[in-house]
Amino acid sequence: MDNISIEKIRNTSEFEAIFDAAYLDRVAVEKMMALSNRKQRTWHLPGYCEVCGKAVRFLIDWVNSFETPEGKMPSYRERIICEDCGLNNRQRFMAAFLRKAMNKLDGNDHRVYLYEQVTQFFKLMQAAKTKAEIFGSEYLGHDKKPGELIKNIRHEDALSLSMASDSIDIIVSNDVYEHVPDISTALAEACRVLKKGGRLLFSVPFHASQDTTTQRARLDQGVVTHLLPERYHGNPVSFKGSLVFYDFGWDLLDFCRAAGFSDVYMLCYYSMMYGYIGEGMQYMFVAEK
Repeated sequence: MDNISIEKIRNTSEFEAIFDAAYLDRVAVEKMMALSNRKQRTWHLPGYCEVCGKAVRFLIDWVNSFETPEGKMPSYRERIICEDCGLNNRQRFMAAFLRKAMNKLDGNDHRVYLYEQVTQFFKLMQAAKTKAEIFGSEYLGHDKKPGELIKNIRHEDALSLSMASDSIDIIVSNDVYEHVPDISTALAEACRVLKKGGRLLFSVPFHASQDTTTQRARLDQGVVTHLLPERYHGNPVSFKGSLVFYDFGWDLLDFCRAAGFSDVYMLCYYSMMYGYIGEGMQYMFVAEK
């Protein structure tokens, strides 16, 4: 772990304390990488994939790129794709973290639930060497029953999970919560189905400069009201994509605590070697019941 920086953060004061010259140096390197490759459609970053357990090439391109005063920047968070396992930056960190968490589960009576089932991430986690039961689901529509199997795909609604209370050891959410219409209910449901001491591991697009979360859309009795211009992210079971309801700020930690979690923190991580870069720092969240 010498080639990675990981900080556990519970509030903005702790977050501000870790900002130093190293952070600015990282951003400068990221900008230089973008500038030096601006004429390339794709380029590669040599590194080590924690999921594959070997040296690999990470693919970087301009998909989902964005403009800055210094010029166009790649979406490092969503790209830096391992050419072997196919996972991107944030997915690889989550996968490596989840594997370590599952390795610490003793005995056979353990369950791990993912808010996904048809993805490469899910397939790789199912293939992991663990005694835990690993299962996942997709959201297939409001007219489906939670827990229902449709063409071998399990339907679940994050706002009304079919699992029994205190029945899951680990829940994994990869960029799902920004798409649920009621984040407080979704977090409360996750807390309900987790066992005491169980953990929710999740990633979301996080806005570290925002104290409060911005709600982009509202769902009321089946009708969506857009409070800001519509924004969609990719969805493996929908060509249209998934509507973004929230731009999360620091009160996301408060939402987790209000939902019943006893300990909530953010992992701030960075590693050039492992391909965990972008905006000087990457984020993942852990909420323990």
